[in-house]
Amino acid sequence: MIGGWGSVTMKDGIERRLFVAATNQNDGKTTCSLGFVKGFTKIGHSVGFIKPGGQRYMTFEDKSVDEDFLLIHQSCRLRCSLSEVNSVVVTGDFTRRFLDNPDSMYPEMERTVKKCCTLAAKGNDLVVIEGTGHAGVGSIFRLSNARVAALLKAKVVMVTLGGIGRPVDEVAVNRSLFEREGVQVIGVVVNKVIPDKLEEVRDYLTRAFDALGLPLLGVIPYTPPLSYPTVQQIAAATNAEVLNGERSLSNTTARVVVGAMTPPNALKYIEDKTLLVVPGDRDDVVLAVMSMHLLSRDVRLSGVVFTGGIRPQPQTMELLRRTDVPVLAVDSDTYETASAISDILVKIRVSDQEKIELACALVRKYVDFQQLWELLA
Repeated sequence: MIGGWGSVTMKDGIERRLFVAATNQNDGKTTCSLGFVKGFTKIGHSVGFIKPGGQRYMTFEDKSVDEDFLLIHQSCRLRCSLSEVNSVVVTGDFTRRFLDNPDSMYPEMERTVKKCCTLAAKGNDLVVIEGTGHAGVGSIFRLSNARVAALLKAKVVMVTLGGIGRPVDEVAVNRSLFEREGVQVIGVVVNKVIPDKLEEVRDYLTRAFDALGLPLLGVIPYTPPLSYPTVQQIAAATNAEVLNGERSLSNTTARVVVGAMTPPNALKYIEDKTLLVVPGDRDDVVLAVMSMHLLSRDVRLSGVVFTGGIRPQPQTMELLRRTDVPVLAVDSDTYETASAISDILVKIRVSDQEKIELACALVRKYVDFQQLWELLA
């Protein structure tokens, strides 16, 4: 039987709880959390993981589960069962239900968060706790990230985006809320830094954060493949019908080309991993691009999206069906479709094995794990 909240000890006698926070959404919390869990496991530590609150959820085994939590739980093969450590999931009507009855819901939410952390900690050297958004997110439920970190007696690493002035300002603002809750921020990881400016940014930010008494634990370069959407994600975002290539929907898209030009001009823009967005009556452009795909070893088309509710000629469709190229069809016009694709927020999913490996490799390479481990003691 698991003991009370205060009785759980880590294997080496030191309770290490790492709360991964961020200055804003989409700064790289999940990438860093994934990298921390895999990285510390790789160097011989036993690691547990929870995400106390989730806003992007899916149904898994008849339960509402946060997508990022599911990603890390499954890709890292954590020992705790999913049902044991799945914490508070903020579904569509959650805020209204809470505000209608806060005094009843809050105690149960707090107990759930603590229980999940206790279970994740049992027998492990470290628990990684992923926050949601900036330090104040969750305040509407009395469980801001800062409050949760305090409840779980965790130390915080802030993840922020590249630059020089902005990350320092934003870390300072977020840090103040954590400190008001009595939580120690032990360091900063700066993510998505322009590769050519990596050393310059590292130099200036080391000095800036030193002045604030915060170690700069890592500077991670911007790596475009992590933000490439898959054709499956594009299909979901555009409500597309899949006409061909169901087995290749995991293709990633590095470039989107709108085929509103003559075939010779369109070919100038086609590179490897290009998605062609084209009205369904531009068979000439499609045939030219498909010829390049079939004849060139260096250019593999990511997919084709037919717009405007128009299907190509049967002969063109027959050629496409002889390939493994994903073909989608949408009712929206070409401009609307291209805009929807450009607005896709790309998140790593369990099926994105290449992205998972790349993200973990980046965190291991550019973050000082030894210093972080010592600061957590």
